[in-house]
Amino acid sequence: MFEHKNLDGVWNRIVSSADAFLNGDILECRETVGSEPEKISRMQYAVAGQRLVERCLPPESLGETWAHDAGKLPWWDSVKNPPHMGIIADFNSHSGGLHRIPLDVNHNVVSFANQGEEIILAKGMYTLSRKSDGKALSAKSMLELRALYFA
Repeated sequence: MFEHKNLDGVWNRIVSSADAFLNGDILECRETVGSEPEKISRMQYAVAGQRLVERCLPPESLGETWAHDAGKLPWWDSVKNPPHMGIIADFNSHSGGLHRIPLDVNHNVVSFANQGEEIILAKGMYTLSRKSDGKALSAKSMLELRALYFA
């Protein structure tokens, strides 16, 4: 289990992951602005393969999903240049993440969907192959792709 001096259980904490494609637990951080952490949005970090990934969740008082989103939990975005210092860098190293993901123009993974499907950006289109039915989906924006994914 990841341990760090800045883990306090409120502003920075470890939460369990139910996603099999992630390398263990999730680091959840809040900006230390204000005095009511339950009213501040949460950034979550995890490692998928060797990639540090992140997603933003609404404040706990609003739930786990954003009201404007057609889907369930937000997808994980690949962090191309993870930080080299601090709690996020330490978590990334502990979980097996690299400190830099080189650009592979033939396989540019920008995000991961709910079941760990890679979302590829190529020629201005986001594409994925949905695990539940094997269907290939493409859209010009991530929001459009999420709507197709959850349709």
